[in-house]
Amino acid sequence: MLLRYLVSNFLQQQGQSVVRDLVSQQTGQDVAPEDVPKPDVVVLFALGVESAGLKEKLSSTAAVNMEGRKITVGKLGELVVGVVESGVGRKAAAAAARDVIDIISPKYVVSAGFAGGLVSELKRGHVVMPNRVIDLNGSETVIPLNLTEEQIEATQGLTVGTLLTVDRIIGEVAEKRSLGEKHSAVAVDMETLAIAKACEEKGTKLISVRIISDAVDQPLPKDLEKMMSQKTTSGMIGAAAATIFNRPGSVKDMWNLNSMANKASDLLAGFLVGVLPQLDSAVRGESP
Repeated sequence: MLLRYLVSNFLQQQGQSVVRDLVSQQTGQDVAPEDVPKPDVVVLFALGVESAGLKEKLSSTAAVNMEGRKITVGKLGELVVGVVESGVGRKAAAAAARDVIDIISPKYVVSAGFAGGLVSELKRGHVVMPNRVIDLNGSETVIPLNLTEEQIEATQGLTVGTLLTVDRIIGEVAEKRSLGEKHSAVAVDMETLAIAKACEEKGTKLISVRIISDAVDQPLPKDLEKMMSQKTTSGMIGAAAATIFNRPGSVKDMWNLNSMANKASDLLAGFLVGVLPQLDSAVRGESP
């Protein structure tokens, strides 16, 4: 009975987090594509929990189905922003990037979301803007950033450096430290290199903004990879329920993870609200 109570209670709590994910997917009123302004900037996230904070910052939001791709369109001041959840991993991210460039032709694409820290200097809640993205096979892309050392140092919690893109969740402390040292990378994600390559192919400008969800010395729950491989919210809940049956102690891990994700999404949104209008100024040749 205790195990049954734990499962029921967890799923009820999980539902509160899932509501935010569902709201993220359903933000705004569904309208025809021709009835919304064309986004100047498209921000690509893997998951709704990552994008939720930014969507809450946008005004005049509308959910639009453009050639099969769900896009939330809203405004930051006068800047029209599109938000897309691609799904987890390089294949999904590359497909989403190519789709939005073909459909919208935005001035900028932004690869945004969570990342794991690979160096001790990066703490949970710090922001990484990579100027170089690599993978384990030696592929790499340079992302030009018009930032001076003075600007970087003046922005508390901001690091500019190399981002490593991998094909699975890296959760063990020893492996994170090893990858950081071996590849001279400050953080790790699962999408940015694929998005960068797609933007290179299409001739579209790119920046990446990643918030550290787990520092190098903070291990992730071992069950997380199985849950994150699910394609739908219901699938993730099912995987979570199975995990609880097999390991009742995982309830606390998952609840802490959900709380952390929501906080990270809000912090990331706050940083993006400051960055995105500057992209528009750069395109227009104005001073930010």
